[in-house]
Amino acid sequence: MYFFAIFYTFYCYLLNINLNLKMSNNDIQTCAFDSNECNGKINIVGDKVSIPSTNIELISCGMFLCMFHYNKFILNEKYRLEKILQVCSHPKHEIYFNQSNKSSKKQNPSLINIPKRFINILGLEKNAKICSRCIKNTDKDPEYLQTEEYQAPIPINNQDNIMKIGTHTYALRSNILYTQAELIQLELDYQEIISQIPISHEVISLSEKIKKMSSILYKNQHQLNQKPIYDPMVFKTMLETADKDLVGFFDELYAGTNPNIKSDSTNKNNMKKLVSLCYFLASINNKYINGLKADIGSYLQTSGTSASSIDTLANIGLSVSRKTVNRQKKIISDDHEQSVNDYCLQNIERMFVLNIDDYHNIHRRNMPSLLETHNIFHFVTILLNSNSNISRIPFCFNNISIHNSKGIDSELIIKNFKEYFMNQIGKSYYEQNELWKQFLIEITYENRVENLNVHDYDGRIQNHQELRSLNNSKLVDFILHPLHSTKDYIECSNLLFKKLNNTDYLDNYVIPIIADWPGQVNIRRAITLRINRGISSGISQQILSLIPMIGPLHISLNSRETLFQTYHFFFEMLYHDLFGDKKILSQKPKQTVINLILDLTFNGWKKIRNVIMHRFGNSKDAEYRMMIDLLDNSIPLTLDIYTVLFRSGYFEGYLEGVVRIWVLFQRLRRRNYNKAPLVFLSDVFYWKLNNHPIVDILSNNLPIFNDYFVENFHSSIRSQTAESNSALQIIQKAKIIDSERNNNSFKESFVNSRNPTISQDKLNYLEKKVSLFLFSLFDKIYHNIGNTNQINSNKYPSFMLPSFKINVDIKVLSLAWNTEYKPADDKFCDAEDCLFSNNINSFNGIVLICGHGYHKECLILLHNGKCDHCFNYLSFGIQKNINTLTARLTLPLKDNEKPLVEREIDNSSDENNDENIQNILERLEQNIDNQFEILYQEWSDY
Repeated sequence: MYFFAIFYTFYCYLLNINLNLKMSNNDIQTCAFDSNECNGKINIVGDKVSIPSTNIELISCGMFLCMFHYNKFILNEKYRLEKILQVCSHPKHEIYFNQSNKSSKKQNPSLINIPKRFINILGLEKNAKICSRCIKNTDKDPEYLQTEEYQAPIPINNQDNIMKIGTHTYALRSNILYTQAELIQLELDYQEIISQIPISHEVISLSEKIKKMSSILYKNQHQLNQKPIYDPMVFKTMLETADKDLVGFFDELYAGTNPNIKSDSTNKNNMKKLVSLCYFLASINNKYINGLKADIGSYLQTSGTSASSIDTLANIGLSVSRKTVNRQKKIISDDHEQSVNDYCLQNIERMFVLNIDDYHNIHRRNMPSLLETHNIFHFVTILLNSNSNISRIPFCFNNISIHNSKGIDSELIIKNFKEYFMNQIGKSYYEQNELWKQFLIEITYENRVENLNVHDYDGRIQNHQELRSLNNSKLVDFILHPLHSTKDYIECSNLLFKKLNNTDYLDNYVIPIIADWPGQVNIRRAITLRINRGISSGISQQILSLIPMIGPLHISLNSRETLFQTYHFFFEMLYHDLFGDKKILSQKPKQTVINLILDLTFNGWKKIRNVIMHRFGNSKDAEYRMMIDLLDNSIPLTLDIYTVLFRSGYFEGYLEGVVRIWVLFQRLRRRNYNKAPLVFLSDVFYWKLNNHPIVDILSNNLPIFNDYFVENFHSSIRSQTAESNSALQIIQKAKIIDSERNNNSFKESFVNSRNPTISQDKLNYLEKKVSLFLFSLFDKIYHNIGNTNQINSNKYPSFMLPSFKINVDIKVLSLAWNTEYKPADDKFCDAEDCLFSNNINSFNGIVLICGHGYHKECLILLHNGKCDHCFNYLSFGIQKNINTLTARLTLPLKDNEKPLVEREIDNSSDENNDENIQNILERLEQNIDNQFEILYQEWSDY
């Protein structure tokens, strides 16, 4: 009975542990890692816990960890480190190691506790550890065999001493543990004790297991309000933790899929399917377990599946009915307003960043019918972002308002250009970028591929999922409303103001609004009218709480498109050289095509840049300078302005990038965007002048001032709605996307993700092909030096480019040719008071990226290192653009007024003529390494 008492005590102890586990589940804490690996009880890491040195930056005292991560990062890591530090304590370990053969040396024998028989002869402690190699060699070493204390190892007895008791087999050793009779009695006593413990040997049937599983899933859905679990291992753990009778249940199902003969990817997919099967079986047992079927029904309706098809699948048992889908969507939609209020209150101590943008439900080009010209719905998206690490931006600092009373301050911009930026933009962007490398994102192959898809906002793309996710965003509202006029923007802003009316946020702090040009100019107009006219403007004081900023993504997008369209004649030649003369490059191709061609052009240019520039020296030829400005300045600038400068968070570099991008927009006469960057620059220069805290916030947290989030949200809506959806269905879907921003496991598990890539070998091949094309082009330009001629005297004259055999607008040429003082053909130095009598000689000269040439002494002594000709041109452009914009901003509001800015709608139908770039790349199979090396060497010899 003594043994029975021991077993009974142990049984009660297990029951007590189980009870404590159940009680602890009521006080739920979240593991700091909060991942699919999380398992077991969650405890706080106390200050007495010894954290391994390798994880000291990852784990800290006071952190909550589940048992899995506690074991992984603390206990197991301690054991691993201790094991690394352990060495064999045998006094002759090194001797035995050197005596072993080569194959034995490669092995890493395990350490074990020293056998008792070796303690005296080796003079070691009881807790010492020695390796298996030393144990074997000690039993062969004459030095130890001859000692009196040596004891030989006890051999295992022969088969004669094998004893069977019932179903158990024992190998008897010649030691003093138990005699055969005592062992038989011990076994009999054990069996008697076991027979008195009530252990059920009943085999649970499949139907009982399904019932048990159904009870668990019902409780999870309707009592704990949990979403369905689609991760197979988490699902399996959840079942086994909830009911011990379900231990191995999921494994049995998995074994039935014949996994041994299938690949890992197939087995992973099968495990997901088994999770679905479990939910389907449970739903047959209890119709209220419908979480998976609700997700399927919602996805089907989103994908444009007809109502009758959804109901048919519901009858089969694979989905909920259409009515159920609509009812659940309505519940989420009705709860949305409360969730917005909660979000605002939870983040009221943090900085908010606002996006307001329009959305339309165009999925393809619409053709008018006899009954209607179009069936397009126009919506407004109001989206908030917050960050727990960024404090609120004060409206006033040192009694100075965040708004400049002068509006857009042209004098302040011109002053900053003259004192600093003109010296910087005399160099090409590529040269300047080389000085910033330590502050910027490292350009790896993975980052390069991601940058090629920067204007593809599809959330299914795997790269940079943290940026493509909506975890930190909150949809304030999504309404059916036009967004054309200033009044439209004021009405939509008021929807946000209502959410914050019960706080002091709008009285003391401001909210940056990151928008495209229409959003910036209309909000700016409302602010200007309120400042100038006060209450009589009819605009609420709360509008002053908004700080409009041009979206960096829109700057990037428009600069790339503008550059590509302006130099289409060059890119078309390159495109045909890369992919064949029969390939069509439309005037406005898809953004991914533009990105790829710009990227290849720049990287192909980098390979040969030095040898090309060495051959041409200080040439001021118009055609050559045009190509240098394009390849060394404009293309890398448009590629980097968002993807590198902005996303790296390097504010000073981004600020200079905005200056440079405005110069590009000004030269190319890009409507609206030759004004948008000036507004941003005016604000920043004003804030810097007054030491406003927003400058530090921008410097330290630049990437959050982003318009990517609203574009990503629109992409999610477009991918999850169909042309047949009504306005109400689209609004409901937008709110559902918002509610699921932190939990979208159904799509993550079952909807195929995208990861568009181009192999590194193909990129290298295409870059070298670009280099070969540029070698050929620059050879033509070299032989046509001095042959670029002006062909008319229009306001914006045209020039004939001999190497391209085409007439172009003057804006295509470098900045210097767009100024009043164009580079001189008959002399080198363009300084009006050149210090040298021999002005033809370019010795000790420099040609700025604009195209003007100077002797270095003339540039420094006469012009303080900047090009005055270009400064005069840019200063005039700044003043003219700001005067035009200010006139727009001060127009009073009118009823039925026309929009300040007409939105640019892409009606280009030739976009579809572009062949899929992936299909073209698949056919590239030519080796041109030798050709490239030969040409490179030829140019190096010039």
